Amino acid sequence: MKRHLVLAALLTLTPLAHAGSGNAAPRAVTPFGTPKALPGNALVRPGQTWVMTGTAAGGERISRELKLSAQAPEWDNGWDFEADKGIFSWQPEDRLIIATDVLTGMTDDTDIHMCLGMVEGSGARGVLLSGDLDTLQSYIPKLDAATDEPRNADEFVQAVRKAGVAAGTCTLTLKR
Repeated sequence: MKRHLVLAALLTLTPLAHAGSGNAAPRAVTPFGTPKALPGNALVRPGQTWVMTGTAAGGERISRELKLSAQAPEWDNGWDFEADKGIFSWQPEDRLIIATDVLTGMTDDTDIHMCLGMVEGSGARGVLLSGDLDTLQSYIPKLDAATDEPRNADEFVQAVRKAGVAAGTCTLTLKR
């Protein structure tokens, strides 16, 4: 599955969550020359607002607006945008968007929600993971056990649940 991306997202939560200031950690620059420029026709672009909706494994319904910064990110095995509520990472080669409300969860002392969405058209659909930081990080070994490469969001959800992760479903749509 997309283990390396999920692992990177979960590990990124730790410094961001503990910083609590809303400032993202510095990005690593690709060692092989100049970072790629974000294409003008990219699915995800600076200044956009995305809406993360979903139902957690426990039945909680969520809806979060994630406002992306006005500055384009540099390429770092994907496009890692700064968002007002957490992380928003677009991985075009893997057809994956990872979005979190980690800053809201840490500030409000509520569950953190992470949507791992497979791109479908102009949005994404997939798995919603919920819990505190330790809970989310405890999913890593189970996600590593889900070795199937899903072809679509439904297979993605099934593979994660089959691996023993308490996962809900989520959708990411661009706010118009």
